[in-house]
Amino acid sequence: WPDFSKPVQAMFAGIKNAGKLFGAILKVPLRYPAMLLPLLLVWLVYAPTVVYLQFYYDWENATTTEALLVIFAFGFGLSVLLSISCFILLEQIRLIESGQELSLTSPLPATFHNVWRALPVTFLWSVIWFILTVIELLVRRKNEQPDRNATPENIARTFAGTGSFSLSGAFFDALRKGVRMIAFLIFPAIAWEKHSKPIRRGLAVARTHKAEFATGFGLTEIAAAVVFLPPVLIIYIVDQTDATLPDSAWFAIIIYCGFAWSLSMLIEQLFTAELYLWDMKWRKACEKAKSEGTTLPTLGQVPRPSILDDVAEMIEL
Repeated sequence: WPDFSKPVQAMFAGIKNAGKLFGAILKVPLRYPAMLLPLLLVWLVYAPTVVYLQFYYDWENATTTEALLVIFAFGFGLSVLLSISCFILLEQIRLIESGQELSLTSPLPATFHNVWRALPVTFLWSVIWFILTVIELLVRRKNEQPDRNATPENIARTFAGTGSFSLSGAFFDALRKGVRMIAFLIFPAIAWEKHSKPIRRGLAVARTHKAEFATGFGLTEIAAAVVFLPPVLIIYIVDQTDATLPDSAWFAIIIYCGFAWSLSMLIEQLFTAELYLWDMKWRKACEKAKSEGTTLPTLGQVPRPSILDDVAEMIEL
């Protein structure tokens, strides 16, 4: 019989590594709350666009070409905004891990340079997002049309994600999230290593640390579910009791959803960035082991990086 002990041990070690990494990054927003600001700014663009497309854009009278162009433009614009926020975070991490002073404007020059270099990756990301979204629209049932009345309640329900659940919708959401996290894993190759083939480098990190990446995917999904739990519970109670909330309460839910969405995206970006930084340390440790003729270390045997400690990882690397 084949020996499955080593793959199983590697899987559990990966889960353990991801758990430690995830537990550490949850403390980062408390230490550096300003890291949430770029994603809040993205939300301020994302939210009105979603409201317009959901409730005001005339999809019925738009041609197929026009509708497809609008969908692609939305996906590409969101990908660019999220890439900007991610590169700001990566530059913040680089400054912290280099022992340099961190301010709100210090990451901007390097950020826009990296965003320009990452445009092919961002474009590819938006193309995959577009294809997945169009396929989802084609398989969606005819009776799944949302309420088009732009009331505060309907807008709050949209951002809380309390529409009708379907397995196909959850499947496509998971695919889009996976593509997004892979993009977040590619960006450090551009920002930190100036790699000539960043897509190959980022995919190599995901393949090498499959258990860590898959566990991080699941843990970030659970974190998103937890932060969105309060508005979901409120809406569930309203539906079960036929209660009526004032518009001010629905506006409060919308604002909360903005913070919840931004925090869930920040956790994804932090996890992929710290996993990539850990991989950089692991690769250096492997090179040292090869030169010394010793056994190659596993990822768990390499000290985990953290922006909360006083170790300047970037200087060492």
